[in-house]
Amino acid sequence: MDRIPFLWTNDDIGAGQSEKLLRQLEFLAEYGIPGTFFVVPFRGERSLGDDAELLETIAHAREKGHEFYQHGTRHEAFECGVPETWMLDFSPEVRRRYDEQRLEIERYHTFEALARMLEEGRRVWRDAFGEDSPGFRPGWGAFCGTLYRALDALGYRWVSSRIVGPASWLWNQGLWDAPRGLRECIPWAPHVIQDTSLWEIPMTGGDYAFKVPNEPEKVEAMVELGVSEFEFCHQQGVPFVMVCHWHGLERNQDSGYAVHRRLLPRIIESGKAKFVAMSELPLEKQ
Repeated sequence: MDRIPFLWTNDDIGAGQSEKLLRQLEFLAEYGIPGTFFVVPFRGERSLGDDAELLETIAHAREKGHEFYQHGTRHEAFECGVPETWMLDFSPEVRRRYDEQRLEIERYHTFEALARMLEEGRRVWRDAFGEDSPGFRPGWGAFCGTLYRALDALGYRWVSSRIVGPASWLWNQGLWDAPRGLRECIPWAPHVIQDTSLWEIPMTGGDYAFKVPNEPEKVEAMVELGVSEFEFCHQQGVPFVMVCHWHGLERNQDSGYAVHRRLLPRIIESGKAKFVAMSELPLEKQ
């Protein structure tokens, strides 16, 4: 039986959150799984370089095969483009801002402004790690064509921005009747974005732990959704790129961790997954 790459990816660690990262690393060690972490350069006014403890934790994690990449610059909802509209509903304030200031938001997304934003985050990353991040994931799953052009011009190799399956996100908003399934309007496999040399590595897996209630039936529903979306990817022979957030794992008395403790053994026991980090994905021109 062929195995597909399974990537456990995690968002939103930033300055002051070494303890949150350590907990996730200890969890992954239980299963022998590498993690791909998207780290925010600025958390409030604190930058990565201000947190020696976090940098030391990341250095030790890298030695064990975990990987770290840039996650936006300040993780503001519209700094990289516009999120999927249903993502806006996680925050009434953000949704209201988009409804009331849409034209102002769109005017901000010029090549020059986005390049400055990316460079600000990249300077922090370079100061902290002595290297650039070859990959980038925007906060909120926001994107626009200008973002891709700016990433390409600045030499990033890949971006992970597109959400293929909305179901987990909608279920996390309490819309438990939202249908399962992965959108065919977005290629599921990694692909080069048109008119650039930038690769898109889409999120083919959902976030099954973002705001799941601490209720056995809801936890199990998310597990089953994760298994079914993994099976969709296995049938198509494409990588399964799953998303989570440290705060989602811990929310509601660790209900997110409860989902992962049931989901990961199911995937492992299937024999259909090869657990890898992002650099292990072969990105070659077709």
